[in-house]
Amino acid sequence: MLGKLSWAAIPFSEPLPLISTAVVAIVILVALGIVTVKGWWPYLWREWLTSVDHKRIGVMYVTLGLVMLLRGFADALMMRSQQALAIGTAQGYLPPEHYNQIFSAHGTIMTGHCRSQG
Repeated sequence: MLGKLSWAAIPFSEPLPLISTAVVAIVILVALGIVTVKGWWPYLWREWLTSVDHKRIGVMYVTLGLVMLLRGFADALMMRSQQALAIGTAQGYLPPEHYNQIFSAHGTIMTGHCRSQG
């Protein structure tokens, strides 16, 4: 069902993906914790997540577009810094497989962002 996905696919020996995954997980848990502690779940569900109001849908669409733009920008920074550090015989800081994943994600995100803006 999951194809080639197994525990062997997780890069436990490479610190960069593990640290970035941990940071993203912590940020998500903190955000979910704040929403839970403040009791905002009913309001978010009723007024935003299930809304059919075109203004709220537009706000959510633009917000998601900005988040994806920032993600694409972060990918571009990682790709350019890898290229700058991998001059000559230097290997840079990203393994080839990770660079390929970043390149593909950047292309997918920015293509989707450009098509939604045009």
